[in-house]
Amino acid sequence: MKAFFDLLPVIAFFVTYKMAGSYTGELQTVLPVAADLIPIVAATCVIIVASVLQIGIGLMRGHKPTKMAIFSTVLVVIFGGMTIWFQNPAFIMWKPTLLYWLFAVILLVGHFRGTNYMKVLFGQLTMPEHVWANLEKAWFVFLVVIGFVNIFVAYTFSMDVWVDFKLFGLLGLTLLFTIGIGFYIAKYAQEAQNTK
Repeated sequence: MKAFFDLLPVIAFFVTYKMAGSYTGELQTVLPVAADLIPIVAATCVIIVASVLQIGIGLMRGHKPTKMAIFSTVLVVIFGGMTIWFQNPAFIMWKPTLLYWLFAVILLVGHFRGTNYMKVLFGQLTMPEHVWANLEKAWFVFLVVIGFVNIFVAYTFSMDVWVDFKLFGLLGLTLLFTIGIGFYIAKYAQEAQNTK
């Protein structure tokens, strides 16, 4: 249920984008932008509101938002706001890439400071140091590569394709990678359990 709640702003973005094209005339009275920009601007307005509401609802329920949720919301507000203000979808299209690269930089900074954030995140697991180092490298490479993939799709394909990719492609690739990492962790965590 929490995973679905976390995805609600992206789902709202996707649904709004798909539906807004059918209501261009009506929406132009509220959003004074070119007709071809109505879907992306409307979807961007929705994701900004949904992201802020998501943080607010979490706080009202007594849940402290994760740093990832805060970073993501700040980027949505800044780059979504720039998309609306300048009527240029490039800003919102760059947001996922910047978020992925921000986390890659955090991993890199941690590495050079002697802190493996993968170990901090999953510290309850007992695994050899080389496994933690491999996890850190794998996540770093994945975050950098998927950031480039997002930009490649954004600038190579249509806006419709990018919106589909934002929900299904990025989520699917992240899920597949996470499952692969899960198998890798399970192997070494099991070995560590057996040697106790």
